[in-house]
Amino acid sequence: MRLLNKAALITGAGSGIGRACAEAYALEGAELALLDINPEAGENTARLIREKGGKAAFFFADMADPALVQLAVEKSHRQWGRIDILISNAGIGGRKLGDGPVHLCTLEAWDTIMNVNLRGTFLASKYVLPIMMEQSGGSIITISSVLGLVGTQGLFDTHAYSTSKAGIIGLTRSIAAHYARNGIRANSIAPGLIDTQMAARTKSDASLLEQVSFWQPLGPLGSVLDVALAAVFLGSDESRFITGVTLPVDGGWTAQ
Repeated sequence: MRLLNKAALITGAGSGIGRACAEAYALEGAELALLDINPEAGENTARLIREKGGKAAFFFADMADPALVQLAVEKSHRQWGRIDILISNAGIGGRKLGDGPVHLCTLEAWDTIMNVNLRGTFLASKYVLPIMMEQSGGSIITISSVLGLVGTQGLFDTHAYSTSKAGIIGLTRSIAAHYARNGIRANSIAPGLIDTQMAARTKSDASLLEQVSFWQPLGPLGSVLDVALAAVFLGSDESRFITGVTLPVDGGWTAQ
C-alpha cells in the first residue's frame, strides 16, 4: 500500500474526481478527511469507504468561506493527528453560472467561480501548510484543468473558469518554491475533459464528442480514475523528488 500511515484531506470529495481520489487513496491505505459543501454526498463517500474497510471521516466546508475552511481543516487534523496530503479538488464552473467569453461573463459568475476555485484552493493551503510545516513534510496536490494551460474558445470559452484554473497553477508553483525547504511538495494535475457531471452536456451531444475527440486524441472522455491514479502517484513517496509541476491528464490535448 503506497499511502499506508498517511492522512489525506480531500476537498470536493462528494462526487466526481474528488470521490475517485478518495476511493483510490483508501485502497492504498490512507486515512481520509473528506470535505464537501453537500453533506449528503460527502457523508455517502465516507460511508462507502468505511463499508469497504477504509478509514474516512466527513466534514462540511464551503470552500469560499475562510472560517468554515479553517474549522474543517482543524477537525481533520484532530481526527487523524496529522495531514500528510492535501488534494484541493473542489471547484465549480459552467455557463449556467453566467460564465462565458470575457465580454459576456457576468460579474457575479466571475466572483463566484473565483471564490470557490482559486480562493478555495488558497484557503485550503493556507490552513494546511502550518500543519505540514510543523510535521516537516507533506504533499499538496491541486486540481487545475487543461483549460488553465491553453487559450479557450468555442465549446470551452468559459473564461472565468479557465482563468481560475490558470491561477491555481501559479499558486501551486509558488507554494512549491517557497515551502520546499520545509519538506513540502506541491504539484498540480490538469485534467482534460473527464467523464463527470460537468461533462454532461458534451456526453449527450454526438457532435460535441466528435469535436472533443480532435482535442483529446486518446479519447473524447477520460475517466475519473485516470486523475485519481495521478493523484496517488503525486501523494506517494514515489514522487518524493517532484515538485512544482503541472501534470496534464488530458488525452494528448496539450501535446498538439
